[in-house]
Amino acid sequence: MKTKTVNISDRELLELCGSGNNSGYSLLYQRYSKAVFNSIFRIVNDREDAEDILQEVFLKAFSEIKSLKNTDSFGGWIKRIGINHSLTFLRKKKIYFAEIDDDKMLDINDDELDEKLALETRVEELQDAIAGLPLQIRTIVNLLLFEEMSQEEVAKSLNIPHGTVRSYYHRAKKKIFEKLTQKCQNERFA
Repeated sequence: MKTKTVNISDRELLELCGSGNNSGYSLLYQRYSKAVFNSIFRIVNDREDAEDILQEVFLKAFSEIKSLKNTDSFGGWIKRIGINHSLTFLRKKKIYFAEIDDDKMLDINDDELDEKLALETRVEELQDAIAGLPLQIRTIVNLLLFEEMSQEEVAKSLNIPHGTVRSYYHRAKKKIFEKLTQKCQNERFA
């Protein structure tokens, strides 16, 4: 049955939902739940909270499915609902993002930092380094890198100035670089 569902387009599944056929909902959930969960989890960093939010996201999406204008964009639409619910969850937990002054930026060139990160890290180490960042910084990094949102989109979603997003991201890259460099040095001397 799995090979059959791969050939069914989102449009066809949405038509099934519109006609009251529950298999459309089930197949949409199977197709998108893992990706949406991963997006949510990267933001809230707690499995149980992410699972709860995932259920809320699909309930909301399925209850508002008729408002979706472009049936080919269901995946992006539900992922955006997941991100928005995750950010709302953080706000409810009283986690806010503060504005940062741009005058305290680092001297190191972004290109140099990016090259060093690319050369000296492996994916798992990078994920561990990101997971160790403070929540506000980790959220911004995850939205920029994994959700592929622009800095402007992140600023709008978090209701903070674009410069603050840029500053947090710049600081995050520095902290990640420091953690990975330290880990590399520790491995050399071990």
